[in-house]
Amino acid sequence: MILITGASGNVGREVVKQALAVGLKVRATFQSPGVAAKAPAGLEGVIMDYAKPETIRPVLEGVEKVFLVGPPSRDLADLERNFINEVRAAGGKHIVKLSALGGRESIFSSGHRDSEEHIEASGLPFTFLRPNGFMQNLVNYNAGTIRSQSTFYGCQANGGVSIVDIRDIAAVAVIVLAASGHGGKSYALTGAEALTNDQVAEKISRVVRQKISYVDLPPAEFKKAIMSTGIPEWSADALLDLQRFYREGKASTVTDDVERLTGRKAISFDQFASDYAFAFQHEAKAAS
Repeated sequence: MILITGASGNVGREVVKQALAVGLKVRATFQSPGVAAKAPAGLEGVIMDYAKPETIRPVLEGVEKVFLVGPPSRDLADLERNFINEVRAAGGKHIVKLSALGGRESIFSSGHRDSEEHIEASGLPFTFLRPNGFMQNLVNYNAGTIRSQSTFYGCQANGGVSIVDIRDIAAVAVIVLAASGHGGKSYALTGAEALTNDQVAEKISRVVRQKISYVDLPPAEFKKAIMSTGIPEWSADALLDLQRFYREGKASTVTDDVERLTGRKAISFDQFASDYAFAFQHEAKAAS
């Protein structure tokens, strides 16, 4: 039995999909019965709250490996610590943690490193998956203005980022969850190339057959813009710091870990853009 936490999130949902496709026995955690009710067939869905240890203990029964995806919260490390403590009390289960590239170099990745250190100190078997930024974030956060304005915004200047497709992260996760030999290892998961946002705009432009532009904003203006969407200030500050990390060229490293583990090339951005072209199409075209 494999436990997948955060099963309704971007990565967790894809891990569930791919794990079921290869026949793994999966139990997945959700935060509410309503979301759990929409889980795919063949999945054992359970309700769990990271802040309530009494909800964690039952979901670990009979589990051998855990895919740990903490909630997108300022308290990520503390909430994951609650979970890790319960796993340790339940004895010996292998934790495959979704982490992030960057270590102590950014606010976002630093919280993940705090959690990694707690896992290391726990004595539990572990594997850390450290992806770079997600290609799908362009759909989640930028597709609206790409469709309506043919533009997306940021403040990372010409910093290149080796963004990775979530489908590749999930493929690696399933391999690690299904096989032995990954204990104590960390994998840096990136795409095959580091791209600036101008290059990203050019590639999307080719797919949707219209000019898409990237507009670089001063950091203060970018923060004001993203906070106007209703996200909390701590999240805006973390995102702003991540843009700084990108701007400084610290996320441009390209690794071959995806290829080594899956036996195939990492999904290219061109392929991603083609697969998700529907999300970027101009609203007038999409409606026709």
